[in-house]
Amino acid sequence: MLNDVEALSDDAARELAQGYAGLVAGLGLPAGEPLLVLPNAEFFPDTFQADAPSVERLVARMQGYAALEALAIEVEVVGELAGSSAGSCGTGGCGSGACDVPAVQSSMPRLARAEGGYRLHVPADELSNPIVLTARLATSLGAVALVERHPEGAERVLDGTQAEVAAVALGFGVLLLEASYMYRKACGGPSVACATGLGLRELAWLFALSVAREGHSLRAALAELGTTQRALVKEAATLAAESRTLVRLLKDNPARVARGDFRLREGGSLWSRLFARRPQTKEARLDAALAALENGASVDELAELVGPTESR
Repeated sequence: MLNDVEALSDDAARELAQGYAGLVAGLGLPAGEPLLVLPNAEFFPDTFQADAPSVERLVARMQGYAALEALAIEVEVVGELAGSSAGSCGTGGCGSGACDVPAVQSSMPRLARAEGGYRLHVPADELSNPIVLTARLATSLGAVALVERHPEGAERVLDGTQAEVAAVALGFGVLLLEASYMYRKACGGPSVACATGLGLRELAWLFALSVAREGHSLRAALAELGTTQRALVKEAATLAAESRTLVRLLKDNPARVARGDFRLREGGSLWSRLFARRPQTKEARLDAALAALENGASVDELAELVGPTESR
């Protein structure tokens, strides 16, 4: 399904890197501080009942991950909660729209100022889709972070994609990646849905930059991603590995990156550098292979790196 995803040009990659760097600098996020939030039981251990109390617990947990727990965020589920009338593909409910990705509600702002904090409106029809729900909650928290921490946040938040970039910077990249490309076999045949403003390749590149900047485990993230997302994140991670000075500046001087003072593809990728100086002893090759695996190398790349064992 990769052919369905438009390729990201170098100019677009540069523009995204500049925007990400400017946002990181404006938010004042120290390198290594944001978590890598994964959609698993470690990060989301609570039972979700698709009701208002469950959403409140979920928002509170995600606030903590985003280091926004000091803010008061009131959660209100709007619309009718799913009940016995909600259909599904298995019950012939396609005519009811049960197969559709919940649309962003335009009649009511998702996030609004409230006394002492914020009020977050969550459409009830999102409660049945955990991928869409968590991605849009992450984006809402990205918007809160922009308003609270960025000197230009009030203006930037008017562009919904800026809140998504902020969500990636806060550690929610995997959640947005999953929502950006949802492949499924529905009643009318296979389809791909997107519940994000940014596309999959754009989010993959932003996520690769955030993983490199924060020093997160790419392997852990890849284990939680769908097939198409994994392929594009690996591709983006290779570009990040070929842009070592860019990654260093994102850690040490993101404002310089925001000004466009960096290069892409300044050197060989991680894999090419490792292969060029493949260790000669079995133990050293295995150590190098483990390091490559941690950074998301494929099975074929690992086999090439390890190579044949030395003769005795």
